[in-house]
Amino acid sequence: MKALFEKVTIAEQTSLLVKHIRMPQFDAPWHYHPEYELTYIVRSSGKRFVGDHISSFDAGDLVLVGPNLPHFWRNDDDQPADSPAEAVVVQFPATFAETVLNALPEASAIGQLLRRAQYGLRFLPTQETDLGPRLIQLATLDGMPRLLAFLTLLHELTLVSDTTLLASDGYQLSVSEAETERMKRVLDYMLKHFRTEIRIEQIASVAGMAPAAFCRYFRKRTGKSFVEYLNEVRISHARKLLTQNDMSVGQVGLECGFNNISHFHRQFRLLSGTTPLKYQVAGRGR
Repeated sequence: MKALFEKVTIAEQTSLLVKHIRMPQFDAPWHYHPEYELTYIVRSSGKRFVGDHISSFDAGDLVLVGPNLPHFWRNDDDQPADSPAEAVVVQFPATFAETVLNALPEASAIGQLLRRAQYGLRFLPTQETDLGPRLIQLATLDGMPRLLAFLTLLHELTLVSDTTLLASDGYQLSVSEAETERMKRVLDYMLKHFRTEIRIEQIASVAGMAPAAFCRYFRKRTGKSFVEYLNEVRISHARKLLTQNDMSVGQVGLECGFNNISHFHRQFRLLSGTTPLKYQVAGRGR
């Protein structure tokens, strides 16, 4: 299945598209489109890819993706069959700021929010600003009530102080269809095999390139070497296992593809700022 440019169809008489998605697993490929996209995960967990950023996601995940920024949400292989994926997705044109917000001086903060979201923005709402139920309700509204409710939600997102920028500033937003398809094949292979050794020759073959050319290509597209990117995927999965499973630190390292436990400890501290054991104790104590 090709990861093509996605054509988002917003009806002429509406300013945004709201979808309440329910499916066995998230199956959207690595894709991009010229619209903004606000995604709220109602149920499900796995890995989230936004540009060159990788992280785990769980229920409650809330992310605003800017125009033409490649992204996809992928369930982990161990996702229970009786635990379907559910999300609310809001898509609105890149011209939304020009056609709607610029005419409203009171909406200047929302315009700033959209500019910050160019490379992806994750929100960590407090209980006081939990917007999940209202995003679910948004999918039931139509016309002006829906637009007003959405503007109110965007306004409240400007008040959320705990946010994380996702893709790096140097990430290349302009991508061709062929590059998107190639990167999709690379990511799919990596997600399927990250628990085992992946040699550069193997992943270069998946991309249809010579090893040296692939290394240059991957660094240019992501700003990181393939090994650095692979380690981020592995450590992201390790964080999940440390807090959600009754496994020792050593078992987690092996399960995530680290045959050398000392190397696992070094990479975990480098990417997480703490040791696996301290992370595990803190996570289970929450």
